[in-house]
Amino acid sequence: MPTTRNVLTPEALSMMDTIARTGSFAAAARELGKVPSALTYNVRQLEDALDVLLFDRRSRQAQLTPAGAELLAE
Repeated sequence: MPTTRNVLTPEALSMMDTIARTGSFAAAARELGKVPSALTYNVRQLEDALDVLLFDRRSRQAQLTPAGAELLAE
């Protein structure tokens, strides 16, 4: 299981910000030059390490949860 120290990097926070700003994993992946599955995997690693959901994926739009918004604000 990934640890907080290993996954909570400046790159991970930048990735989260890009997903939140673009509103989707696919759009963020295009902007970052990655595939959507890589972003999904990285976000799941973050969520597992922090034991909290960072994005609400119930709709087509990827929206930050309150915990995700707090993490980015910090």
